[in-house]
Amino acid sequence: MKKILSKVLYLILAIPVFVNATSCPNTNVVTDAPLFQWSYDSVGDYYSGTLIMDEVTITLNNGETLTTRAYAQAGQTPSVPGPTIVMEPGKKYVLKFENRLPYEPLSTAHNVFKDPNVTNLHTHGLHTTGDTPGDDATRIFEGRTGGDYVFDITSDHMGGTFWIHAHHHGSTYLQISSGAFGMMLIDDANDGQIINGQFADLPANVRNMEERLLTMAYLDPSVSGTGGDMLVSGTLSPGWNVNGTVNGNICMPVNTWQHWRLLTAAANLKAQNVVVGNQCEVALLARDGVWRTMVPKDLATNTVTLTGGSRADIAVRCSADSTLTIGNTVIANIYADPGLTQVPANVANPYAADGVSQWASFRPGYLRDLRDPALALEGSAVTNFETVNMGARTINGSKFDIDVPTFITQADGIQEWNVKGATNHPFHLHVFHFQAQTDCGEYEAGEYYDTIAAACNVRFDLNPQTSTVFDGKTIFHCHLLDHEDQGAMGYMVVQPAPGTIPAPTYPAGAGFSEKYELDAGQQPPPPPPPPGDPAAVTVGSITVSIASAGRGQSTGVADIVVVDDLGNPVAGAVVSGAFSGDINETISASPATNANGQTTVSTAQTAKVRTLSFCVTGIIDTNGVLSSFSGSICGNL
Repeated sequence: MKKILSKVLYLILAIPVFVNATSCPNTNVVTDAPLFQWSYDSVGDYYSGTLIMDEVTITLNNGETLTTRAYAQAGQTPSVPGPTIVMEPGKKYVLKFENRLPYEPLSTAHNVFKDPNVTNLHTHGLHTTGDTPGDDATRIFEGRTGGDYVFDITSDHMGGTFWIHAHHHGSTYLQISSGAFGMMLIDDANDGQIINGQFADLPANVRNMEERLLTMAYLDPSVSGTGGDMLVSGTLSPGWNVNGTVNGNICMPVNTWQHWRLLTAAANLKAQNVVVGNQCEVALLARDGVWRTMVPKDLATNTVTLTGGSRADIAVRCSADSTLTIGNTVIANIYADPGLTQVPANVANPYAADGVSQWASFRPGYLRDLRDPALALEGSAVTNFETVNMGARTINGSKFDIDVPTFITQADGIQEWNVKGATNHPFHLHVFHFQAQTDCGEYEAGEYYDTIAAACNVRFDLNPQTSTVFDGKTIFHCHLLDHEDQGAMGYMVVQPAPGTIPAPTYPAGAGFSEKYELDAGQQPPPPPPPPGDPAAVTVGSITVSIASAGRGQSTGVADIVVVDDLGNPVAGAVVSGAFSGDINETISASPATNANGQTTVSTAQTAKVRTLSFCVTGIIDTNGVLSSFSGSICGNL
């Protein structure tokens, strides 16, 4: 009743009272990222454009600098975030991609940080194929190479908020931490609602809300050096920004509803509260690019919980100046400016046409409700059950191996996966959104997500008769990206069946291809000089886990791989370091590393462990050949 009365008052007040609503400053204003421009080929009936990755030095609004790798449209300067890419359902797009970074040879090491100048892109959240030339996260583009991606956006693709980011296994954490990402939208012009069981357009007042595209990014230049990086540098302190503006100002008309598309672009973020200050009203419209079943959900605390990579569409209306906060950090100021043009609440608001009620969103078949027991009568029973254990640098106890799928699945019905361990290791599934079957922490029963940070039973439909199903490879991984780079990734293979959609094809005769050299026809670059002799030991990887000690207690375990400065495993090395978190314990010396450079240390203490780190502070080569390591390199549970 309070919400209904407040809406009525906003409609009837002829002269609103503005309390602490002030004009927006002229400086540090949050502005949109550049918009990617497509070119249309009327003969082939497709759209094309060229996206590049290149090195750039950015000076932020606070005067600090960041030298990094970032995306741009060809002909433009790379930016953080990169350009916003917009596509429409039912259309074909060819995205030409060029890695303009310097060439470096691929590392043969696996599940370690590596290849800082090798990259690609992933369209996070799109309902699209996971195979080349589509959204294949295993494609590899060394510096000075390129290749063409094809996106056949299905006609039933729901409009929503998505993003692109670098996804080469081994350099994902480095490149996203330092800015290789941008927002992506699927146009929602064809989305709608259900009225009396029939499809209808979205409420006009929902369409009339002004949209704000807000990428909340955590940039961390301290990743400099990861995997051999020699580029990332500058004076920028690790921290948050919005659309590349530090402590920026978001300007909006007072008492006017806006549609905010929020993206959390952070490489290592567990679930955090995103809060709009209490001078505003906030309602949730969509999560991870999918409209809620019933729209909107009023958020009494103005809070939505997001992990790195998650998105939320919210409606915001402010009667006074406010703030946007993540965790305990204010990342932007909100100015409810009485001098800006105000749109009446009956013209632009997130509710049904009456301005008060929720409306039922129309969802395509691949996003239908899978909780109904009657599904079995429709030929859509649950035909496959899997358990996914998210661990420290592993999934189901195994590290990523591109030659060994985690699951091989038939396209014949509904999948039900029991996801465990995701509270500390957020679970992200490519290609297919999944529906929470019960309330799982902040995740609501019946709603769809592509990333969750809670243990949860989820379902998605692989029956081509009732859903849009892509056969082939589907990646899933921990969305703490340093964990993913070190092995917490797997994949499912969906077997082809009648009605499944295979990988797309290039437009005929247009000259597109999977990979090419940017300098073809020119004098090839000289081969890299042969490596010299190794000189020192260092940490290749650290995997922190726990082992049950009974009665709810656990011991801490750290698996450390020691390598030389050329990346080769070192046998006979001894590690010292310390556990911290729920168990604090110093390790003076580990067992000597084996032929694979691996050694394991465990705590003598036990505890109920929720957080745990192990930091290597020293390594000695007992062979007396390589120089010792001193410093601090850490791994986290």
